Amino acid sequence: MIYTTMDFEGQQSAGQTLLIGVGMTSNRLVVVDEAQQLRFAASYDPANPAHEVMTILDRDFAAVKLAIADSRYMLVPADVYDEQQHDTYLRYLPFDGVGTAHVASITPLGVKLLHQTNRVGMETLTARFPDAEHYPQVQSLIRAAAAQEMPGNEPLLVIERHVPWITIVIFDQGRFLYCHDFESSTEDDFTYHLLAVVHQFGLADRQPTILLAGDIAQGDGYYERASAYGGKVALADGNTWAGVHVPDDMLPHQHRFLSLFGLYQCGS
Repeated sequence: MIYTTMDFEGQQSAGQTLLIGVGMTSNRLVVVDEAQQLRFAASYDPANPAHEVMTILDRDFAAVKLAIADSRYMLVPADVYDEQQHDTYLRYLPFDGVGTAHVASITPLGVKLLHQTNRVGMETLTARFPDAEHYPQVQSLIRAAAAQEMPGNEPLLVIERHVPWITIVIFDQGRFLYCHDFESSTEDDFTYHLLAVVHQFGLADRQPTILLAGDIAQGDGYYERASAYGGKVALADGNTWAGVHVPDDMLPHQHRFLSLFGLYQCGS
């Protein structure tokens, strides 16, 4: 999909921020102007981007941030994290020995994120935007998920789907509990992993609230599968807390770019 505001002039990109979600099979892109207005959003095939997307990628921006889906990571409580044990932590990270592992603080949740992002296949973007900030997509998703309205004493699951993965984030009574990626190519895969997580944390009888993001639409098979196991199921709302104004006609689609709203806040 491609969305643009009627008065958007892509050539006037000074002061604007470009956010790109680098996926395994497709990318997402958002432009936010200096007044924190969403001006352009698109999902696209990086091997065959539409003309409108190429026009955006040819512009210069005040800031460029990339959220990379192909990331290896682990989460460690900040109060027990020890820099001197960095090499020990790497033993538990699916680390391939290529590149460098980095540590990010997700301060509101009191956790450290140890991660390594795979930049293979990103040569075109990194050459075009050599000063871009790079983040693992899971970091931007957790930022967005943590800012959702917590449902009182009920658990909250935020699930983002971008083929071929889903990421499930869990909060319980406002406390961060869990985050993990699962390979999920079909609705049956989605159901299997959702049920496994629900039963692992004893959520089946607690009617969790489930917020859906990414490549999911209201009423589709994934939405219906989630509805069978949640007390309340809805599409995630990612714009208000981030301070980005999303035009009314874009609101039904904002959940597709949830982690990019979280990316907007990374580094700030």
